[in-house]
Amino acid sequence: MNVLEPIWVSIFISNTYSCIKSRGIHKVLQHLKRDLKDITETRYCLKFDIRKYYPSVDHDVLKMIIRKKIKDDRLLSLLDNIIDSAPGIPIGNYLSQFFANLYMAYFDHWVKEELKVKYYYRYADDVVILASDKSLLHELFIVINDYLSTELNLKIKSNYQVFPVESRGIDFVGYVFYHSHILMRKSIKQNFCRKAAKLSKQTLSEKEYSKRISPHLGWANHCNSRHLIKKICNMKKFSDFGINSLQDKNIFAVPIISIEEVTNREIEVLDYEPGVRTKHGEDRYIVKIKIDNSERKFFTNAAPIKEALSKISKSDLPFLTTVKQQRFGSGSGKTFYFT
Repeated sequence: MNVLEPIWVSIFISNTYSCIKSRGIHKVLQHLKRDLKDITETRYCLKFDIRKYYPSVDHDVLKMIIRKKIKDDRLLSLLDNIIDSAPGIPIGNYLSQFFANLYMAYFDHWVKEELKVKYYYRYADDVVILASDKSLLHELFIVINDYLSTELNLKIKSNYQVFPVESRGIDFVGYVFYHSHILMRKSIKQNFCRKAAKLSKQTLSEKEYSKRISPHLGWANHCNSRHLIKKICNMKKFSDFGINSLQDKNIFAVPIISIEEVTNREIEVLDYEPGVRTKHGEDRYIVKIKIDNSERKFFTNAAPIKEALSKISKSDLPFLTTVKQQRFGSGSGKTFYFT
């Protein structure tokens, strides 16, 4: 896999996510949350998945796809033997997951490049497409269904759906996405509640309770579930502790990064604190971000960023943005802003 993985990953478009390093569910969350801000072009959703996907993979088609990039005869012989060892592709092992992604990789390119679909997302065999017009999505479904049937010998499940996002939400990768917020899927929320109720009946230390509930909190922390967490886990508000966070010099206990280092790079703004005094002056902002899957913070006195953050409620965090730099005058004057 050390040889094959970089070759195959180079084929995948940025909007396929399953079992690919640095992607997965969290990347789906980032992309869908960002794209749903374009409300006009994401009013309707086409959602479908493949009927018995893994058992339905055609060996001859898969071998042909593999041969588009792999030319070594010995390696091809080895891969052919693995493919022919079971009907379809077996569920569970790492190579099978790559086969599953690879099998629909050129379909992904066809959808994006030939059909010119702007908002497209695939996680394994689950597909979501967004558009402004539901009639367009019905037309897309017809040609997509024909392609999958004739080119890949796959059948779409009969329960495919075209629906308005605003009223129903997009149930995808464990969450339900709306234009204004993200909720936890009902079944996952129910499991969370059952787990919390079961743990509450046991005599556990605070540390042990946190350890056992943390997988469910991980799901909850990536959607709008603050009240749910508080209700289930009986969490205190920060204000209950009577602490003034601005008295603490280590606001946001993460490493510092300069704003220049994040310029022209996409970041996720996790939190911010206004009115902070630093050695460079007063009324600075500290901005907590995630970049390259690592949490960092930077200090800024840039008026455009301070003004933008002052208009954003903390309940709307996190959000994706890119920091840009603007120079002014003939000297070294510059400022920074979000796009």
